[in-house]
Amino acid sequence: MLKFCVIVSLAILAICSVASEFSLAQDHWQEPPMGSVRLTPSSPIAEGLSVNRKVLNAIGVDRALLAFRIQAGLPTQGAKPLGGWASPEPHGPFPGFFESHFLSAISMQSVHDPELVPWVHQMVAGLAECQRALGGSYLFASPEEEFKTDRLDGVVWYRMHKLLEGLIAAHQYAKSDQALEIAVRLGEWIEHQVEHYGEDFAKVKKIEYGGMTEAFANLYGITGRESFRQIALMWEEPDRILKPFAEGRDFNEHANTLVAKMVGAARIAELTGSELHLKASENFWENVCGAGAKTYATGGTSVHEGMPAMRRIANTALRMPQESCVSYNLMKITASLYRITGQTKYIEYYERLLWNAILGSQDPKTGYKTYYQPLGSNSVKDFRSNEVGCYCCNGTGLENPSRSAQMIYTAKSDHVRVQLFVPSELRLEPWGTSIVQTTEFPAKPHGQLVIECKEPRSFALSLRVPSWIAQGASLKLNGEVIAGRGAQTKLVPGDFFTIDRKWQDQDRIEYQYPYRTQVVSMPDDENQIAWLLGPLVMVGLGANQTQGWIQLPIDPKDPQALESWFKPVSEHSADGHLLDFEALDRNGASLLFRPYYQIASNEFFTGYWQLGNRPGPSGFVGRNLALGKPTECSTPEPVGSNLEAFMRSAKAVDGNYGGPDDWYVKWFPNGLSPQWIIVDLEKVESISKVQWVAAREDLDAKIAYRYRIESSLDKSKWESVADASENRDFREVYEHPMAARRARYIKLTTLPHPDLKDHQARPKIAEIMVFGEE
Repeated sequence: MLKFCVIVSLAILAICSVASEFSLAQDHWQEPPMGSVRLTPSSPIAEGLSVNRKVLNAIGVDRALLAFRIQAGLPTQGAKPLGGWASPEPHGPFPGFFESHFLSAISMQSVHDPELVPWVHQMVAGLAECQRALGGSYLFASPEEEFKTDRLDGVVWYRMHKLLEGLIAAHQYAKSDQALEIAVRLGEWIEHQVEHYGEDFAKVKKIEYGGMTEAFANLYGITGRESFRQIALMWEEPDRILKPFAEGRDFNEHANTLVAKMVGAARIAELTGSELHLKASENFWENVCGAGAKTYATGGTSVHEGMPAMRRIANTALRMPQESCVSYNLMKITASLYRITGQTKYIEYYERLLWNAILGSQDPKTGYKTYYQPLGSNSVKDFRSNEVGCYCCNGTGLENPSRSAQMIYTAKSDHVRVQLFVPSELRLEPWGTSIVQTTEFPAKPHGQLVIECKEPRSFALSLRVPSWIAQGASLKLNGEVIAGRGAQTKLVPGDFFTIDRKWQDQDRIEYQYPYRTQVVSMPDDENQIAWLLGPLVMVGLGANQTQGWIQLPIDPKDPQALESWFKPVSEHSADGHLLDFEALDRNGASLLFRPYYQIASNEFFTGYWQLGNRPGPSGFVGRNLALGKPTECSTPEPVGSNLEAFMRSAKAVDGNYGGPDDWYVKWFPNGLSPQWIIVDLEKVESISKVQWVAAREDLDAKIAYRYRIESSLDKSKWESVADASENRDFREVYEHPMAARRARYIKLTTLPHPDLKDHQARPKIAEIMVFGEE
C-alpha cells in the first residue's frame, strides 16, 4: 500500500512539474518540447552523434551497471569492467560517475536515436533493482560508509551529482517515470544525510561536490518539492562565492569545481528568479567569458585545471589548457543566462564554444574524447579511449554530442527565435506549423528557412544576425531582399532580425552570411594571436620549425588585407575538407589552416601564433627531420593520472622543449626503464646526426641516462647508432653525429640505471631530433 501511494504521489508531482517550471520561467525564452527538433543527417552535429553512438555501443548497459550491481550484491551478467577512474571498487578511484554520464548520454541521444530508449529503461530498471537491494533509498557505486564526514572517499558527492543528473535526464528525455521515483527516493536519503552532518556539513563542502545545487534545483523544477529547493541552497557557499561575484569581485579556485557550482547558481536564478543568483551568475560569466577575458579563442578555459586570473592567459596555450569538463559546464551556464535574459552576447559565445571547444573535444573518427585541449605551437589533441581513461571529460564528452543539438531554437509566447545554423526541422505542433532549416553550415555560411503550415499563422520569427558576418550579408523573404545588401533596411551584427507577419505555407527566408576573417589576441599579449573564420578557430596544420613564431606580410589589424591574405584552398577539396584555407608568411612559406573542430588524433597543429622573429636556436642547427612525424612507443595507451596520460610519445617530436612549458611537452611513459620510442620519418632519409634532450626536471637533477639508439630501413632489421648502456655522464644534450646513413626509422631505448629509483627511473624525454645531411 505504501509503495502504491508513493508512486501515485510521484505521478501527480510529475504532472504538476511542467506547469511548475513554466510558471516560474514563463517570461524566459524556452527550448521546444522534447522531440520537437529533428536533425537533418550529414550535418557535423548529426555526424557527431553517429560517431558517439560507436562509443556508447562499446560500453553498453550491463557494463554501466556493473559497479552498482557489485555494491548491491547482485549478479553482474558477466559484464567486462570499465577501466581507469571508473573501475569498480576497490580498484577504481571514482566508480559510478562515468556510468551516470552514460545514462545521461543515452537518455539525451535517444531523442534523436529512438533505438536507445530501451537502453535507458533497461538501465533504469537495473538501478531500481540495485536501490531495492540496498534498502530502498540509498543507491551508489561505492559503500554507504564512504559518505561519513571522516571518509568522503573519491569525491563521493561529485559522483552523486552525476547519478542524480543521469536519473533526471532519463526522466526528462526518455520519459522514464521510474527514473524519477529512484531520484526522489535518493534525494530523500541525501536530505537525511545532510541533516545528519549537522555542523560538519561545512567540512563536507570543502571536498569537491560537483553540481549538487544543480541536481536538486532540477529535482525541484520537476517535482515542485520545497525541501529539494532548500537542499539545493544548502549546497551553496553564498558568503565565499555568490556574494563576491554579485558585488562585482572575482573569485578563483579549481576551475571545474567553481564552474559546476555556478551552473547550480544559474539554474536557481532560472527557476526562482533570485536576484542574488542572477547577479552572481551574470558577473561570473562576464569575468570568465566576457570582459574578464579568461577564455581562449575557442571559448574554453582553465590552465592545468585552475581558473586563471582575469586577462592572464598569455603563454598558457600548451599548459594543459581548457579542460573539456569546464567547457561543458560553461555551456550550461550560458544557456541558462540566455534563456533568462535573451541577450545575444550569450548565444554568440555559446556558438563559438560549441563549434570549437565542444565539437573539438571528440575525435571525428573514433569518438574518443579529450581531457585537455592544447592550443599552442605544434600541439596534438589527446583523445582518450574509454577502455583506458574513463576520466571526467570522457564522461561529459559522452553527453556533448547530444548537447550540441540543443539551443538551435527557442520560443516565448508567439515569438520564435532561430539562434544556431544547424540543418533541422522545428515542429510547433500546437500551431500546426513547422520550420525547416536547410544549410551546409559551417562549410557554407548560408541557408534557408521554409515555413510549413496547414493554415496561415501569425507569429514573430527572429533570425540571429551573427557578429562575425562580413560585408554583403543579406536576408530574403520569398526571393525579395528585405535586409542587408541591396535593401534599405540594415542588418545589425550581433542582434536578431525579426519578421512579424501572418505566415503562409512554403514562405521562405534565405540568409547569406559571408564569413569575416579576424585575428584574436591574448588579452595580455597582443602578439599572441589566433585566427577566426566566422565562429571557427582556424589552426595551422602540421608541425612547424619555428615553434609557432610567424612574420606576416600584412598588418593583421587591417581587415581588407587580412581577407585577401587568407584564402580558401578550394571549394571542392579532394579529402572533403571544404574549409581549408591557405596563406603565405613574409618569407613565402605556405601555411595551411583548418577548423579546430576537424582536427583528429595524431594531427599536429598550431592554434596560437607568436608574431615576430623566433629567438635563435641554442645549438640545434638544420632541419629537424623528426619534427611532427609519427611515433610509436612501449606504452601507446598510457594510464595512471590524467596528467601523465597527457604526455604521449608525440610530445617527443613536437619541437617544444627547454622553455617554460617544458614540463607539459615531454614523453612520460608508464613504468620504469627500459622503455622505447620509434620515430617514423615517413621516407628513407640520409641522416647525419641524432640528438635528444631530457625534460627540464631531469636536467636540473643532472640525471645520467643509459640508452641505445638504433636505425632501420624497414623496422625489422636494426643497426646501432649509439650504445650508452653503461653511461654515467650527465649531458644537457645527447648528441651522436654519424657518417651519412640511410634510414627511415629511429629508435631510442632508455635502459635501467642502478643509481636511479622510483620517479627518477622513469624516462622523461623532452625532444628527439634527427638531422639530415646539410
